[in-house]
Amino acid sequence: MTLLNKVAARCGLVLAVLAAAAPGAATVPTQSWNGYHWAHTGNLAIMVGNNTSAKWAAYLATAQATWSTDKYIDFLPMGAMTSATSCGAVYGTIQVCSGNYGATGWSGWTTVYTSGTSIYQATIKLNDYYFTQPKYNNAAYFQQVICQELGNALGLNDSDRIYTNLNTGSCMDYTFAPAGGVVDGFDYGPSNLHPNAHDYEELSIIYDHDDGFTTTSASATNFGIREVGKAVPQPQTAPGLGDAPAAWGHAIHRDKQGRPDVFLNDLGSTQKAMTHVYWAIGEGSH
Repeated sequence: MTLLNKVAARCGLVLAVLAAAAPGAATVPTQSWNGYHWAHTGNLAIMVGNNTSAKWAAYLATAQATWSTDKYIDFLPMGAMTSATSCGAVYGTIQVCSGNYGATGWSGWTTVYTSGTSIYQATIKLNDYYFTQPKYNNAAYFQQVICQELGNALGLNDSDRIYTNLNTGSCMDYTFAPAGGVVDGFDYGPSNLHPNAHDYEELSIIYDHDDGFTTTSASATNFGIREVGKAVPQPQTAPGLGDAPAAWGHAIHRDKQGRPDVFLNDLGSTQKAMTHVYWAIGEGSH
C-alpha cells in the first residue's frame, strides 16, 4: 500500500476516487508551498532541534506528534543543536528557536533552504516578546503558531489567511480565535490547534513518491551532514538570516492586510532561502 493510501485510510479520505476521476473533473486544490519538500526514500523522518525556552516544550512536543502521520512522516525530537539567538540552520534538520527578540512585528517565522524543489534544512523562530503579552500568552496561541510553523517547514502553505471568518479546524488557518468558540460576538467554530484531515491529505500528495535520494538527517550519518545518493549543497550549519525583512530578501507575497509575508533570498546556484512570516496582530511592515 502506498503512502498516499495509508494516510488516506488514517484520515478517512477516499483519495483513490479523486485520483481516478474522469478528465475534466474538479481537481483538489493544492496547499503545497511551491512544490518544496524534503527529498526522501521510503518513510520521511526529520530531526527537530529544540532550541526553545521551557514554556514551548509541551506545545512543540504536541505539534510534532500531531504532524507525524503514522510514522510515514515522523519528527524525531532532539536537544539544542544551535544558538537560540542566531538560530543557525543544521543540514538535514529543522531547528526551532525561541527568545525575546524584541518588538520586531513578527511572532514567528519559518525559513526553508532549498536546492531546486528539495528542502535540505529549515529554521523556525518564535518571538517570546509577543508571547508574554496578554492576547498571545495563552495555550491556544502557543499551540496554533508552533503547529503552523512546523507545517510550513514540511512544505505546506497556509490554507486560509483571513482572520475573521469561520475556523477550518486547521492550524494552517489564520484566526483571531485559535481556541475556537465565540469571541467578540462571533462564533469561530472549531479550534485551529492541530492539522485537519485536509492537511494530512495535502502531505500525502506532496510526499507520496520516492525521490531516489534524501535530504533528511535520519537517513544520513553525522546528523545528516553527508548526503545520500545525490550531490546537493551540504553545509553543516548556516548562520541565521536575521530578524528583519531586509535580511530575508525580497517580498514575493502579501497577506490580506497588505503585509509582505513570504520572502525570497537567492543564495546562488540553485540554492534559495524562503521565509514565511507570521506577523503579530496589528503589526508588520507594509
